[in-house]
Amino acid sequence: MKFDESTLYNINSKLNGKRYPLYDLALWKNGLAFKKINFSNDGVPVIKIAELNNGISGNTSYTRQIFSDDVHLKKEDLLFSWSGNPQTSIDIFKFQLQEGWLNQHIFKVTPNAEIVDRDYFYFLMKYLKPWFTQIAINKQTTGLGHVTIADIKRMSVLLPSLTMQKKIVDILKPIDDKIQINASINNNLEQQAKALFKSWFVDGEPFNGKQPDDWILGTIDDLAKDVVCGKTPSTKKEEYYGGYIPFITIPDMHNCVYSLNTARSLSTLGAESQSKKTLPVNSVCVSCIGTAGLVTLVPVPSQTNQQINSIIPKNTVSPYYVYLLMKTMSEIINKLGQSGSTIVNLNKAQFGKIEVIIPSSKVMLEFTELVEPIFKLILLNQKENNRLSNLRDTLLPKLMSGELDVSNIDL
Repeated sequence: MKFDESTLYNINSKLNGKRYPLYDLALWKNGLAFKKINFSNDGVPVIKIAELNNGISGNTSYTRQIFSDDVHLKKEDLLFSWSGNPQTSIDIFKFQLQEGWLNQHIFKVTPNAEIVDRDYFYFLMKYLKPWFTQIAINKQTTGLGHVTIADIKRMSVLLPSLTMQKKIVDILKPIDDKIQINASINNNLEQQAKALFKSWFVDGEPFNGKQPDDWILGTIDDLAKDVVCGKTPSTKKEEYYGGYIPFITIPDMHNCVYSLNTARSLSTLGAESQSKKTLPVNSVCVSCIGTAGLVTLVPVPSQTNQQINSIIPKNTVSPYYVYLLMKTMSEIINKLGQSGSTIVNLNKAQFGKIEVIIPSSKVMLEFTELVEPIFKLILLNQKENNRLSNLRDTLLPKLMSGELDVSNIDL
């Protein structure tokens, strides 16, 4: 989508309605600039952009202190992250936890119910994401861009009647709700798998609380046929991109078990230009530069960029054991990669030498048989969500722009 100065701030539509500044449709409250003195070991989570993208993790901060209601979050609050990487950070979110405190660089947005339906406003903000991204790119410095209150005041949109808004919501919301239900089911399934991992390999419940004698202390290299550090094919060769081979980067690893949906893909020619970088199904990807400690499984043969080290498990090693083991080691991977720097960078050699417990082949097989049905169901749900997201993202611009007229449809 291409913009000029006029179309970037004045969003056109075929819908009948009244034009409003985007700012006038809601109340916009920025989060607080929390300091270390505010944090504690437990309490209510502080919600930063990382939590919106990745969920609660070992890097999440907590506080026991009480702050203004303006930054107190409740389930289903609308949050707009306005600062960060333009492609991955600028977006609208529905808060999914019961409670939180809002960090800076995120607006808590409360729509004006007299003129705009809350769900319609959410979909409107989703629709406007390409505009927000371009505004942030125009201001981008050192990788970061911003959409400020001044920008939001400049932007204007055509707002249809509440009746028309609700018709559009009635089409989009059931799709979005089903996506959220599947995501919640997958979160529950992953928690079940983590609980089984803890029962077997931390608490040793099937082994009377003792580590069997045939388990050994080894390294990640000992679990793997190979550890592959990814690589980006030459971006100067257009023929290397746009095919059917997923090219996994860190943004593709957020909030998922399988890296199923990637922003970029490689052609056969692009993948063959670095064939040793191709990962087989059920390889385990671990981000080791920048946002370190993200972990996903590979659902189809794929490649990754250089920010990711991937473990190709030996035939006798359960890929689900490796996946769940790496999930428990997220904080360790972060600390090992820092080495006194705030930027995490854990190279392939360092990564491969991390010590791990290696259970016997028999136990690995038994664990795979136990948890594989869980992971298969997670993958099925992710595939359904992929199809539903494509449907929603196809309908969204057509409905919000008025290209698809639903005024005469009785819903």
